[in-house]
Amino acid sequence: MPRHEISVGLPAHQVLNTDLSVVVKTDGRRLGELTLSKGTVDWRPAKHQYKVTMRWETFNTLMERWHSGELS
Repeated sequence: MPRHEISVGLPAHQVLNTDLSVVVKTDGRRLGELTLSKGTVDWRPAKHQYKVTMRWETFNTLMERWHSGELS
């Protein structure tokens, strides 16, 4: 089973308009970076210049469809 590593950069205190950034690695190899903000959730795969951006409502719908088995 792969070993996953997660690094989180948190603001020292609550700051408006500051995103939460999470670096995700598996077996020491960077998979990508997840960025959470008030309006969107973004995923930038490793070695890619552009990120995938979803509004929270879209992300919620996607996760509900995944949970129901509609997506695999």
